[in-house]
Amino acid sequence: MAALCLLLLLSLAEAIDLRVPELPVIGLLDKDVILPCWFTPSEGFTPKNLSVFWKLPNQQQDYGFVLGEDLQENQSPQYKDRISLFHEELSKGNMSVLLQQVRLTDEGIYTCFVNVQNSSSASVSLQVGAPFTKPTLHLEPSEALKPGDQVTVTCHTYDGYPEANILWQNGEGQNMTENITTSQVANEKGLFHVQSSLSVILETSDTYTCLVFNPVLQDVTHASLTVTGQHLSFPPLVLWVTVGLSICLLCLLVALACVCRKHLKQTCEEEQENAGNEEHEENGELKTAMQPLKVTSPGEDDDAECLE
Repeated sequence: MAALCLLLLLSLAEAIDLRVPELPVIGLLDKDVILPCWFTPSEGFTPKNLSVFWKLPNQQQDYGFVLGEDLQENQSPQYKDRISLFHEELSKGNMSVLLQQVRLTDEGIYTCFVNVQNSSSASVSLQVGAPFTKPTLHLEPSEALKPGDQVTVTCHTYDGYPEANILWQNGEGQNMTENITTSQVANEKGLFHVQSSLSVILETSDTYTCLVFNPVLQDVTHASLTVTGQHLSFPPLVLWVTVGLSICLLCLLVALACVCRKHLKQTCEEEQENAGNEEHEENGELKTAMQPLKVTSPGEDDDAECLE
């Protein structure tokens, strides 16, 4: 029945100048959206002389308004109670419809057919979008890092539609296009989970930013992570081992200093004792050398010889 009405409408010679957006209409998931279609009515126009049909995407049935009444029986189950005209605007030539609680399956081409003594049609494209969550970043490995290490920064974002465009930047805002792996998987609702990994050789310090761009919503969300080529954390065990070794080394140095001092003192005492003995011996020899010699006269020597 709807198809026959459309053929009759299109068979009329003169067309109404309908106006619709040239660019696709963007509908947010689970939000309401308006699909515009309007014309400039002539004087004396009344909705009682108006017939409107909307051809819905991938549907055999249409949504219609004929001679002042809605054709509720022709509504598709998918759109039932979710699509409606602005009845108070019909007299102004506004044939737009309100689509409530947008679904992913609502995406497609909607065609507006209008007949007021003559007829015309125009099509509106609906694109559905859902914003991605703010990305979360994960670093692997995350400890004991030093310059020259290879690390992987992974970006996660969820529940967006359609597939996102992922871009990585360094701390200077330069795009990074190498060593990037990205996967996008749709869940049971048709929304995408995005995982993108960036492998880099760690510098002394740098910042890595993951940008998630929604091509339909023209929306960008991002997150950043700063990584340094130093130990990000100092384990307590290593700390106590270092302190213990330092104390042991200090005790060893003190003990060594005591031993060296004792040995040095003993050596000094021995040298002093040896020096004292040498001085005593020298004094004894000097005394012996200084004893008086006995002097005899020549006569005494002869008498002694005679007695013998």
